[in-house]
Amino acid sequence: MTMTESRIIDCETHYFTQGFVDLLRSRDTAPRQEVSGDLRKNYFEPSAPDVACTYPAIIEDNLLELGDARVALMDQHGIKAQVISLSAPGTDLFPPRLGIVAARDANDLLGAAVARHPDRMIGLATLSPLAGEESAIELERCVTALGFRGANIHSHVGDSYLDDRSCWPVFEAAQRLGVPINIHPILPRGSMLEPYLGYGWTLAGPGLGFGHEVAVQVARMIYAGVFDAYPDLQIMLGHCGEALPFWMYRLDFPYVKPYIDALGEHPKLDRIPSEVLTQNFWYNCSGNFFTPALLACLHAVGADRMMFGSDHPYESYDEAISFVTSMPVSEPDRAKVSYLNAEHLFHLNDKIAAG
Repeated sequence: MTMTESRIIDCETHYFTQGFVDLLRSRDTAPRQEVSGDLRKNYFEPSAPDVACTYPAIIEDNLLELGDARVALMDQHGIKAQVISLSAPGTDLFPPRLGIVAARDANDLLGAAVARHPDRMIGLATLSPLAGEESAIELERCVTALGFRGANIHSHVGDSYLDDRSCWPVFEAAQRLGVPINIHPILPRGSMLEPYLGYGWTLAGPGLGFGHEVAVQVARMIYAGVFDAYPDLQIMLGHCGEALPFWMYRLDFPYVKPYIDALGEHPKLDRIPSEVLTQNFWYNCSGNFFTPALLACLHAVGADRMMFGSDHPYESYDEAISFVTSMPVSEPDRAKVSYLNAEHLFHLNDKIAAG
């Protein structure tokens, strides 16, 4: 095992709690879960009640594991630490009151696991962003009392987009506390979902729906002025940036090519979108182990903004580790992607030893 392998920090892994699973199974409307023999059918989006993410029980078993077996898996694959967040559907799509209660319960259980394994587990707070003020308080509790290093939210909240003003207290709290927010994809919402229907999870989920949903949400946040209001806010994206690095040049069009918007109708921003995407965003390769996508992201945002992520337990560690250890980059850049950038973002240099 190389030095890089033994120091890898996995910036995207997931968990469930039994209480959260029980909550999903108790519901008649999405978000909910059905058990069918060895299969778990997860219905995320109320506007698409028939679209389910279906996986075998072993995936759920691994989501529920927050103890020695998870640490042993890290040891087996040379993972120094995991960044851990509540898996989709999260609590974002619940009514705000239910969402914040479910979030606190999940955070408490993850906090206990982090306390048992402080050098191996890095917690991200689960929130209910539509309950913005309460979620800001919960994020502060998670950071100051539970030792978490950031938050995780999903790519829309209830029937609202992430530029909704109700979410802004969460952004303010993250900037004030100096912790990043991970935006994890979920199915597109409402009318945005219609073009994806008819092909089940294949098109609406990881195929295209996930990436499109996150890209639209991020663009709305930028154009709404979220990063003017909170210029130090840091956001994480998986899957090599959900195609946003590819679109960066065109997102700038109204600002750098005035003839594109001759009437000047574009939002007035302190920085153009590409500047925000290279100064306020961090990217990882979770679930997108495709060298051209990785290299495109690296060329667009630079090696100082790229990190490793596996998407455990939905992806194989064998494939993920092989990808990061063989990607065609310099050894200094491999070290940045594998662990150095994560150490910097999560302030781990004094917490996780290199040896």
